[in-house]
Amino acid sequence: MRKILLGAVLTLALLLLSALVVTRLGLMPVSADGPHSNLEARIMPAVLHASIVRHASGETNPLPLNEDNLKAGVDTYKTMCARCHSTPGGNPSVYGRSFYPPAPKLPEGMSQYTDAQLFWLIKHGIRNTGMPAWSGMLSDDEIWQIVSLLKNSQDLPPSVEDEWGQTIKTGK
Repeated sequence: MRKILLGAVLTLALLLLSALVVTRLGLMPVSADGPHSNLEARIMPAVLHASIVRHASGETNPLPLNEDNLKAGVDTYKTMCARCHSTPGGNPSVYGRSFYPPAPKLPEGMSQYTDAQLFWLIKHGIRNTGMPAWSGMLSDDEIWQIVSLLKNSQDLPPSVEDEWGQTIKTGK
């Protein structure tokens, strides 16, 4: 039993020493334009989603779903988000593609998040990705308006679609 315990302690010590050597010698790549491992590419989205689920409240969007709030969401999105995330029907943003991981083209992929989770993500940002915490620049109402727009982008009233600049359903 003593040999097993000693072996476990030595293995743990060797792993910690190896991690320290890799860390201190700068052996881990950190450049955003360099190659990234498949392991990193698979693990990070799962870690991100799990963290957002854990930290977001179960709150529902307090704003009514109406044309005024959706239009306000469009205005804020175009001003604050489109540079990195592009617009529906448009080409992916060159600026957003330069991040690691690349900024997703929105509103694609938003169905995996609840309103509260998307609100939390926008409000608090994502560390080491280029996604800022918008809490210092946008009010909670403005963030909820963006959430409304992203979550309802497949079924916008015609006046909002015109302002959005795209008819998502037809790709115009």
